[in-house]
Amino acid sequence: MKCVKCSKDATMDSGANPLCNNCFVQVIQKRIRKEIRTNKLFSKADKILIIEDDSVNSAVSKYLIDTILDKLPCEIKTKKQKFEIGKSVNTKSDKIVVPWNMDMECVYFLENIFMNRTGKFIGNYSIGKKLNIKLLLNVCEKDIIKFAEIKELKFKKNPDKKTQIGFFLDSLETDHPETKPSLLKSAQLLKKIKQ
Repeated sequence: MKCVKCSKDATMDSGANPLCNNCFVQVIQKRIRKEIRTNKLFSKADKILIIEDDSVNSAVSKYLIDTILDKLPCEIKTKKQKFEIGKSVNTKSDKIVVPWNMDMECVYFLENIFMNRTGKFIGNYSIGKKLNIKLLLNVCEKDIIKFAEIKELKFKKNPDKKTQIGFFLDSLETDHPETKPSLLKSAQLLKKIKQ
């Protein structure tokens, strides 16, 4: 099978498109750049904190921030800390990049629906004046792991702590590959309606 972008031998099948490692990395980086640009997530003089919890999400987030924002005059720091959604982080930074991905967002969204909670932390959210940014929101976990492996990033493989909802979503995704992106779009639309 050949890569749809460059015609080299494909190493993975990303949805309906077989890709080589180099093109796969470019696709992920392009998706994150678009997310940053369209949502105006970062600007000059920002004080950015990246939460490092040794997960694949924090390793890839750090790599992407360092790569994409390398020429932007802003202050970037890291902090080793366990991340919990909705909990404030003690920092002087005004923007906090949290280790979060599409799979986690979909599970969080469904849990809030099933448990009749508000889900006020859908998407990027603020606590006080600090914006919490889910940089990998549009990337599924398996693609994040593949990206980290290609780039040889160091991270700890955490034991699978999936909930029943997480396993349910994974099984749906096997039969219907657009389940998680569609669910994410629904969550984002519902958040706009609520605002």
